[in-house]
Amino acid sequence: MRSLAVSLAVLGISLLASAPVCAQETSADTTRHASTSWSLVADGRPVAWATPRSLPLDSVAVRALRHLQREGYYLARVDSALVDKDIGTLYATRGPRVDVGRLDFVGVTALDENRARVDFTMRPGTVFDAAQLERDLDGLLTAYERAGYPLAQARVETTIVTDSAGVPSLAVTVRVDEGRTLRLAAVEAVPQDTAVARARTSGRFAARIADLRPGAPLQSYDPAAIRERLEATDLYEAVGAPYLVLADPASPNAATLRIPVEERPPGTFDLILGYLPPTVPGESGQFVGNGLLQLVNVFGGGRLFSLRLVRNPGLVSSVDVRAADPFVAGLPLRIEASFEGRGQDSTFARQRYGLEIGYQFAPGLSVFGAFTRENTDPGPAGRRLGLDGLPLVPAADATFAGIGLRYRRIDRAVNPRRGLVVEAIIEQGRKTRRFPGASDSVAQAFATSLPQQRLVADARVFVPTFARQVFVTGGDIAVLLSDVYDTAELFRYGGARSLRGYDEERFFGNVVARAVFEYRYQLDRTSFAFVFTDVGYVATPEIVGRPAMTNPDDPTRIEAQRGIEPGFGFGIQQRTPLGLLTFSYALNPEDGATQGKVHAGLVVGL
Repeated sequence: MRSLAVSLAVLGISLLASAPVCAQETSADTTRHASTSWSLVADGRPVAWATPRSLPLDSVAVRALRHLQREGYYLARVDSALVDKDIGTLYATRGPRVDVGRLDFVGVTALDENRARVDFTMRPGTVFDAAQLERDLDGLLTAYERAGYPLAQARVETTIVTDSAGVPSLAVTVRVDEGRTLRLAAVEAVPQDTAVARARTSGRFAARIADLRPGAPLQSYDPAAIRERLEATDLYEAVGAPYLVLADPASPNAATLRIPVEERPPGTFDLILGYLPPTVPGESGQFVGNGLLQLVNVFGGGRLFSLRLVRNPGLVSSVDVRAADPFVAGLPLRIEASFEGRGQDSTFARQRYGLEIGYQFAPGLSVFGAFTRENTDPGPAGRRLGLDGLPLVPAADATFAGIGLRYRRIDRAVNPRRGLVVEAIIEQGRKTRRFPGASDSVAQAFATSLPQQRLVADARVFVPTFARQVFVTGGDIAVLLSDVYDTAELFRYGGARSLRGYDEERFFGNVVARAVFEYRYQLDRTSFAFVFTDVGYVATPEIVGRPAMTNPDDPTRIEAQRGIEPGFGFGIQQRTPLGLLTFSYALNPEDGATQGKVHAGLVVGL
């Protein structure tokens, strides 16, 4: 219930309503000239203004007068109108320019009167502008809403004052009826679509996101900020303007806040399939893919559950399971538990268990602490001995603790036009490597322990350029610092979710990074076509103790190297009856035009 009751007693407009407008035609029906194209002549000279069409005479005269008043001619008047067929001319007299001579506030008690004056753009000595006055009043009432007076109303009175020299000025008085303060009875999320019975989002969760306390006085009430907070959760397709309704006629001081929302599907299944062309003549191409099952806003409390399965060439598979609660015990504390499992053919198997605890400082901004436990078990190929008699992939346990930052402020979840997304975490840990004995050079089993540091970060910036066009830039980086490296702990890079112009997980290293440049043409709120360039960087460390392989294609051979890996391509994201379809075609400088990587994805709402 946004109470913007503004009454402008603008003398010029009032005079226009009562003053006759002389026309060459004598008909009293002002709608007779609804199809006329109008021009304006003031004091005998044409005036440049937005020429209205298909408007009746009285509406055109009001627009002409307001145009002159915005230029400071408060006493301007329209003298006559001349109509010749479908072309009309209004003749006006500007009169003297009128400045604001005095600005007074009456009834301002809950706010500081000096603050109200400062917030007004229109001040004594400035040219009177009715449109600017309305914007100032809107800002004043917004300040009252934030102070807990959403029923405040404002009325303006104006008086012409002439000084001893005969110069007119305008005395403006703003009379404020602050109304009563309200107690917030409840917060409700209501569906924007009237065909939907009710929203899944619970009132408790909506109140927590809006930073409001049901049962307490309604203070710091800012509808625009409430809307932004809900949009930042990424749980809604759209959020409407919040409004207040009286909870009970018998309790006129209690109000319920209702927030119209269009909720995303309670669950989505995201399937990505890729086709990798053959790298050797005579061989066939390969299909790769991964699927993501995600449940959002579980039980209406913003909870999240996700399951991702990945199948890549070379008998590589992984699973990622996550569950998160954004407000534990009603507090701005987010807890997330995760499990990741990865099998690398017969080389190794790795399990990772994670726990995050975060605190939300502001909408879209949170800081979190993370604890991770990792276990690595070598497979038959990983147990092979190197030149030093040690296995290529030793059994290992690692523990990491770190701190991270998340920031997400975008205008739309699916197809942003402007905004910023940042996530970064830095971790400190210790890894214990266990080696078996009974080899030619190692008689007894032993273990070594070494410190490690890890940094993972990514960011995206969305910048609108022209109509329907958006420039997207940003990057990803992952860094692992250690005295000794194993293949099981290196970052895998390349494919649909990283370097799009290369095979899945073609690269691995202790430092991987990517700069992203993408230009989008938005087709609608969820669809866009795009072209992109990815510039990757990969640094692979030397693995000590490996056999001196002469076959460069042997997957067990790892040499220290680094390089820049660029990729480029184009694609489209399109809303279809089945769901959100994505398609991309990506290349790298080594590929021919027909050797690109094809990736297709489909997001289906459950």
